[in-house]
Amino acid sequence: MAITTAEPTTQGRGPTRVIVPRRALPNGRAIVGALLVTLATIASFAVATSGEDGPETQYLVVSTPIAAGDTVSLRAVTAEPMELSPTLITSALTTTAGLEGATALRDLRAGELLNADDLIAAHSIDGDVITNVHEITFSVPLDRTPPGIRRGDRVTILGTSADVTSVAVEDALVLSIDTQPDQIGSSGNGALTLAIDDAETVMAIAHVTQTAEITVVRSTRALADTYPPVLGTDQATP
Repeated sequence: MAITTAEPTTQGRGPTRVIVPRRALPNGRAIVGALLVTLATIASFAVATSGEDGPETQYLVVSTPIAAGDTVSLRAVTAEPMELSPTLITSALTTTAGLEGATALRDLRAGELLNADDLIAAHSIDGDVITNVHEITFSVPLDRTPPGIRRGDRVTILGTSADVTSVAVEDALVLSIDTQPDQIGSSGNGALTLAIDDAETVMAIAHVTQTAEITVVRSTRALADTYPPVLGTDQATP
């Protein structure tokens, strides 16, 4: 069915005015709702883009090449923010704590990530870092070793063979002593580790500990005393 409309009759009085209802303004509830939607949109955008500032965790990187065997200086490393895979994170260093005086186990190139596996930490005794030393471990008889020797003590190692007693080293720094070693020595022996600063003394200790009966003397309280290098039994005083 066709729909027809009737034209309004003006009857000579001019065009008829058509009154259109005014569009209602939004009420307060609608304005608050729109504001909440806008704020939610802004918050969602902020969350989505918050990770675009880059990684925040800083890892240590070699800034100056370090040769194998060299002591690591804090001036040779720098910290840079980066993201690492879980595998690298396990050994990557994030702090310089304990790094000063460490020794590089291989050549480290500038720009490399500094890993704990590439370093051996320096010994530290009472806050003093011990660097550039040889470490030698040997078996000692516990019945000729003062009880209570500990890390940081000073000891003198004497070796007696036949009629002669000689000094292998004086006032050496104790790094550790194990009075119950699993594999070194036999029952009644311990394992003593010393820090030695020259190779010749290391060889002297190795020779004496293999060819003579060892006596360990704690010299921590008598560092000013000096031993004669060799003493024969006919020279010993009663």
